[in-house]
Amino acid sequence: MNRYARNVVRCASIISAVAVVPVGAAFAQDAATAQQDHPRAHRAGLFAAALQLNSLTANQRTAIEGLKAQRRASTGPVRAANAQVLTILAQEVEQGSVDPQALAPALSVEHNAAAAESAAEETAMKQLHALLTPAQRGQLVDAVEASAGQAPGDRQGADHAHRMEAWGARLGLTPEQKAKIAANLASEPADQKGGAADGGNRAQGGARRQALESFRGDSFDAAALVRVEHRGDRVEKIARAMVPVLTPAQRATWASGLRSRAAHESRS
Repeated sequence: MNRYARNVVRCASIISAVAVVPVGAAFAQDAATAQQDHPRAHRAGLFAAALQLNSLTANQRTAIEGLKAQRRASTGPVRAANAQVLTILAQEVEQGSVDPQALAPALSVEHNAAAAESAAEETAMKQLHALLTPAQRGQLVDAVEASAGQAPGDRQGADHAHRMEAWGARLGLTPEQKAKIAANLASEPADQKGGAADGGNRAQGGARRQALESFRGDSFDAAALVRVEHRGDRVEKIARAMVPVLTPAQRATWASGLRSRAAHESRS
């Protein structure tokens, strides 16, 4: 893959993470897809799959349902923080200037909330592991791996390409604008966790698959399945790359999408 193609995939990956879609029912399916692909959704699937095990005792089922509820509650602060970041950024996008200093307080709140959420996630997965028998752990891993279907790296690559085409069409991006956005992203410092989106995601995906396999045994590395996600940093990064390239009308469309996403986060 040449450098331009890597930049395009990287650009698409960051865009998909912040749901660059205008308000409207026509885009509900894309929003749902973005949620399913999100790492948080995959981790939630571990608890949902555990509840599908036919071998659970009544006490196990009650305990797992409690873990699932605790896990859901832990996402509230980070969603609220995400909503605040997106709201501030929407205004900046409309105005045509991204101010890192104005975003910094909201990003700090989000970082702290994300760290707390991930700590709660790790604790819940350790407790789930302890609740299940070795046979049940194996059944759970088999079920999760079977539901994954296509290899994660292949699926993500196809999803990224599809989303890039979709958001480009909705914002009316020209080929020149897409190339400029990709170039702007390439000039940004690499993400500290994972580097470029394509290679970084593949490496992290491999580590998560190994951690999932370890769930079968008595020793389980829950931390390897948990990643502290700073989505606000990613949306700020893509905004810095896009805002100088977009027309006022395109910025208004994107700002509307950011506000829609913020409202969704607040309601979740």
